[in-house]
Amino acid sequence: MYKASVFVLVALAALTFTVSAGCGSRDTIKSVEVSGKVTIDGQPIERGVITFVAANGDTPTAGGTIENGQYKATVPPGEKIVLVLGNKLVGKEPEYQGVPDSPMRDKYERITPEAYNVAHVSPLRANVTGPQQDLNFDLSSSFK
Repeated sequence: MYKASVFVLVALAALTFTVSAGCGSRDTIKSVEVSGKVTIDGQPIERGVITFVAANGDTPTAGGTIENGQYKATVPPGEKIVLVLGNKLVGKEPEYQGVPDSPMRDKYERITPEAYNVAHVSPLRANVTGPQQDLNFDLSSSFK
């Protein structure tokens, strides 16, 4: 039991150091607000997330949620690789599987190809130089 606790503490410390080591001081990074539309095959993505990853790794990753094809995010300036994970509502499902009278929740299905959510594969790029209100992305369902 003691060895497991020490291992968990060491692992958490290492993870904290690794995550913070490449991020720099957030106080010295002046982020800007970007917003726009995200569509797939010309149709708005109902729900999802958009993430802006520094192409050279020198600033923190940032992002926001997509609602009805619109997003807003506060992002550090620079060259970005853009990742998108989009979903659509396909129905309802029990919140607790196998539990009688379980409350129901919305059921979503991923509609964006996985490649749009992998940094070394995604073709989406943005050069964030200042606040932008029309930073739009149109994805294709056939992208592999």
